[in-house]
Amino acid sequence: MSDGGHHHQYLHAEPSGRACEFFSPTCEPGEFWLYLSICVALITTAGLMAGLTMGLLSLDMLNMRILQMEGSADEKRWASRVLPILSKHHFLLVTLMLVNAGANEALPIFLSRLVPESVSIILSVTCVLLFGEILPSAVFTGPSQLRIAATLTPIVRVLMAVVSPIAYPIAKLLDWFLGADHDVVKYKRKELKALVALQRETDALRRSVIEHDKAHTHEHHHHHHHHHVVVETPSGSSQLTHRRRSSSGVSDSSTSSLMRENSALGTRLHVDEVTIIHGALDLSAKTVQQVMIPIEKVYMLELDTKLDDNMMAEILASGHSRIPIYKKYRSNIVGLLLVKRLIVVDPEDERPIGDLVLRKPIVVTPDESCYHILNEFQKGRSHIALVTPHAKQVMQCWRKNEDIPVNVAFVGIITIEDVIEELIQEEIEDESDVYVHDMLNYWQNKAKRKAGTKLPFVKRQLKVLAERARKRVRNRRASKKETSLPPNSMAPPIEIKVVTEATPLLGTAAVGRN
Repeated sequence: MSDGGHHHQYLHAEPSGRACEFFSPTCEPGEFWLYLSICVALITTAGLMAGLTMGLLSLDMLNMRILQMEGSADEKRWASRVLPILSKHHFLLVTLMLVNAGANEALPIFLSRLVPESVSIILSVTCVLLFGEILPSAVFTGPSQLRIAATLTPIVRVLMAVVSPIAYPIAKLLDWFLGADHDVVKYKRKELKALVALQRETDALRRSVIEHDKAHTHEHHHHHHHHHVVVETPSGSSQLTHRRRSSSGVSDSSTSSLMRENSALGTRLHVDEVTIIHGALDLSAKTVQQVMIPIEKVYMLELDTKLDDNMMAEILASGHSRIPIYKKYRSNIVGLLLVKRLIVVDPEDERPIGDLVLRKPIVVTPDESCYHILNEFQKGRSHIALVTPHAKQVMQCWRKNEDIPVNVAFVGIITIEDVIEELIQEEIEDESDVYVHDMLNYWQNKAKRKAGTKLPFVKRQLKVLAERARKRVRNRRASKKETSLPPNSMAPPIEIKVVTEATPLLGTAAVGRN
């Protein structure tokens, strides 16, 4: 053994025996490949169990449910395979840990039959760390995590059945101590808002779209267009707005088109989408009292008010489509006046509002949820609701056709527009808001240059508009009655009014609405 030459000759004479003796004094020549195969199998098993532990237990149950419902065909199939074993969280955990621990503990025993004990410890730690922990964990938690986990699900089921006599009691004990509910964990409202916000279009995305549009428009720099938009102002003057599109500009339409295309791909949410989702999540926490208009700011009319010229002009100037009507005192509201019904009312008759048909509004309490009142609006009964802490008492008085007691007070009103504004987180301006606002600004500014009071001057001009609307209704009715004309007769001539730049805005608006 000590002679180098003799040792070399002995190895060549008995290669298998001397090589096996070099690895371990106790190793039989026929057992070498057996022990080596067992060691490789144990390392593979340890790595497989470590990878499955990381790959399966790191899967989110909620994400799996989402993929099962809305994923691709493969994702739905994989999620359906994985979900049943993920629901048995502790049983799965104990099974994988038991098999992994058994493989790690058995590896040094079989390695010691191949190499000396000190070498077997070093090899065991190295192989387990590299091939049994690091590499499997990286593979099983990579991009193909779900696919690998679903593919190996049958193996996991077999292992769970094999070690169930030991693993099942331990899992039940863990369920008793820690709880067995490992179902889908729902997102909290704030967490869901943050999740939605993360999908919003970023500034970098917007800049990339703008740069893309700049490059696109630069290719067509020889097509320069100057658009002149004439905006008619209440003062009668014209403002010239220049809209230029050149190589240095960015087309809003193409930019928004690209943004919509990006949103449609599912990678990002549009800013408006995020805003509306946030508004929908916040709406359930908002009460009617937080959204309503205080009763002190509500435009109301008395039941006995006569609908003469001044009152009709005042109602038209208010810009409201529905007006609460009260009897004697403001807390005794009897119904709503639909302003559109005034179009057939002749101010010369001076009819009281009580002669018209009033609609009963919805009555809600201040602590009602905004979603509740939105559902009430969807029923189509009314688009406006009165807010009072005594809603039942008010409804009872209306059913009995009695006056509402003085001590029953209304605190405000809420409209469907108010709720929608809270939902989309933006102000809504309809045509009446813009039209009445511009019209009042025009006539009030003009009244400043005249001697006299502003409001009477505005009322006089609004009466002209109301009278023209009533004439249109009368003309329509007259035309319906004249269904038959003599053969040689001709229809009466139509008066055509030419609108010039000097024509007041009120007259222009009246003609435009015909």
